[in-house]
Amino acid sequence: MRRYLLFLFLYILVPLDVLGAGLDIGRMRVAIWPEYDSPGVLFIYDGRFKNNELFPNETSFYIPGGSVISDACSLSPKGQHFCQLYTQRSVDGFDDVRLRLPYPNFYLSFHTDPFPEGETRRVLHHVIRANHDTDTLEVDIQKPLRAEDFRIITPQGFERYEKKGFVHFTKVFRDVKKGDTIRIELEYVKKDRRPSVNIKYSPMAEGMEMAPYQHQRNISTAMYLMFLTGVLLLGGIVYLLVRKRA
Repeated sequence: MRRYLLFLFLYILVPLDVLGAGLDIGRMRVAIWPEYDSPGVLFIYDGRFKNNELFPNETSFYIPGGSVISDACSLSPKGQHFCQLYTQRSVDGFDDVRLRLPYPNFYLSFHTDPFPEGETRRVLHHVIRANHDTDTLEVDIQKPLRAEDFRIITPQGFERYEKKGFVHFTKVFRDVKKGDTIRIELEYVKKDRRPSVNIKYSPMAEGMEMAPYQHQRNISTAMYLMFLTGVLLLGGIVYLLVRKRA
């Protein structure tokens, strides 16, 4: 029983650079889709770690501060999504998202809300901060529908292609080291706040009274209050059992 108590506290307290030591990413994609399913920006970080034999394992990813996470998942060899509980804390201007992955494939999606309401000129600054050595990192930027004068300011060298009615721009970075940063800056003009696609949590959906970001935050808050309550109850039970045996 003492071993279970020790594991519980190690899971919560051990630093991420110790728990995720030795993990390297073979391939990773960073999708940046402004105004796709909301007036903000959808980001998707997905890929696969190289070290199959080290999983299950725990790791973390750096994302913009204040991001609202939609999915934090691991993918099975058959492509099934196994969504995980995670912690999100502020570190040096980023949010450090910590989660335990049962498989080496990962999928993390989140939203930010960087565009001031009422302005037609949109400017996006995004910093990709690597928390693992990565062989191949692909950045995929999708142009919003009805956007004008769309341009990627930095870095240069993106290639254009079209997919499912959208214009995309892609660039591949190789041998990215842990701690490296890639700065993305783009701008465009758009005269409306309607996203490219209409989904249930879009503020354009009829009858929706709550902003999608606040809705997602409320769901996340409820989930983690339940998780924290469970952890505290489990800790109390383990403590009483250990004390009784002492």
